[in-house]
Amino acid sequence: MLTIIEIEARADGGHGLQSQSHRTECWLEGWIAVPPQLEQAAWDCCGYCELDIQDGILVGLTPGQAPEPEPTPEPEPTELERLRADVDFLAIMTGVEL
Repeated sequence: MLTIIEIEARADGGHGLQSQSHRTECWLEGWIAVPPQLEQAAWDCCGYCELDIQDGILVGLTPGQAPEPEPTPEPEPTELERLRADVDFLAIMTGVEL
């Protein structure tokens, strides 16, 4: 099993990572083989790292921090939920118990 990493970082700062079965060298353009001693570090940081490439060989990497995921917006309330909120509001305002 060979781990390879994308040489150029994506817009979010991360590098793509792949495992290649039955391969001993990287064949994808724009990617580089990760030496066995750096594989765990590459996977641990999910590719968010700085690469140290010398003479076409990855010799080191400095783990970075993955960006925080964008918060998912609250879903819009359904028509029934809006109606129930309106009824509850009117009950509170008029003092009527439901």
